[in-house]
Amino acid sequence: MAKKELKPKLRIKLKSYDVKILESSVWKVVGLLVKSWAEIKWPIPLPKKRKLYTVLRSNFKYKSSREQFERMTYSRMLDVTEMWPKTMESLQNLSIPVGVLVDIKVF
Repeated sequence: MAKKELKPKLRIKLKSYDVKILESSVWKVVGLLVKSWAEIKWPIPLPKKRKLYTVLRSNFKYKSSREQFERMTYSRMLDVTEMWPKTMESLQNLSIPVGVLVDIKVF
C-alpha cells in the first residue's frame, strides 16, 4: 500500500468589529484565491461574540445609575482544500484594511 500524498490545506479566519470591512476583506481573499485556481469552501459565517461592559455613571454615590456598552466580534472562515505555490505568494502580498484580524493555519 502506498501512502497518500498529503497536500497542505489552509484555514483562514477573519475577525473584525465592523461587518462591512469584514465582508469586503473576505471577498478580496476569495477573489485572490479564485484567481490563483485554489479550491475553496466558501466563507462560513461563525457565531458572533458579544461582550457586555457595565460602567457606573457616577463615581461615588449613585450605584443604581449605570451604562451598558457592548462589543460585537464578527468572524468568517475559509477552507482552502487544494492550492498552488502561487497561492501562498499572493496571500502574503494581499493588503487587508486595518481592523481585520487574519489568522492563517496550515494543516
